[in-house]
Amino acid sequence: MTMSYYRLMGQIFVAVQTWDNSPDVMEATSKVGLTKDRIAAGRLLVDEGQALIARRQVEAGGDRIAGHSIHTAASEVEMWLQTVRFSLRDRLDDPSVIDRVIDHGLHAEDHTVTVVATALRALGVLRTDPAVEQAYERRQTLRDLIVRGRTLLAKLLECTDVLVRDNVTSLRSDIFDQLEAHRQKMSKWVLELAKSSEKIKDQPEILGLLGYVPQGVGIPAGGTSFAVILHQRAQRQAPDPTEPGSTSGWSIGRQGRNRENMGKGWVEPTFEG
Repeated sequence: MTMSYYRLMGQIFVAVQTWDNSPDVMEATSKVGLTKDRIAAGRLLVDEGQALIARRQVEAGGDRIAGHSIHTAASEVEMWLQTVRFSLRDRLDDPSVIDRVIDHGLHAEDHTVTVVATALRALGVLRTDPAVEQAYERRQTLRDLIVRGRTLLAKLLECTDVLVRDNVTSLRSDIFDQLEAHRQKMSKWVLELAKSSEKIKDQPEILGLLGYVPQGVGIPAGGTSFAVILHQRAQRQAPDPTEPGSTSGWSIGRQGRNRENMGKGWVEPTFEG
């Protein structure tokens, strides 16, 4: 799956800034390949990426619709970040935890990069910090907060994709080729970050600060569909067609009229439109 251009910039930015400002992160990641040279390269990639975006915006002639969509989506992410702050403040007496979640030291030249990077940091720490997890008596409340943030971030990234998407109705420009070439360079950097992260999966708090949480680390953050919730409660034995009641995790025979797995017993499948 191709990672969003702004997601790549935000991921590199939060990793670089955290490495620069956290001795613990610097020590842990330097041993697994995230060296000073790699950080310098990442910093340059973010600078070049922002410059290309600025050029693209000039050539687009100030697309107000796209700009408004990005601004609105970014504001929603920022409101979620404030919700996180208030939620933690009500549960924790230690302000240092809130500082770890929402680090206002992250300030890129492009405000949208700042929002993306801050959201990645917040999501990472929410998923991996023991103090945060202990603060929530109901774990589902924390998961809901995380899922909400991921959803809003995904919306923002979708809006930003308009800026880097080649519009065939516009005059042809080499900016799109340059954006794609730069996206490939940033993808390579993030792939190296992923490889380094795999080597320190036993230090989830470090990964949370970097805003990069590999699969299997921290609180799971995916899946909010009706089917996913059923799967979490799934039964191992096939349902008895003669027995009424819901059968979480089983959908065979419940297509069409009862696809949400509700109601009495077995529903004969129908293939009518």
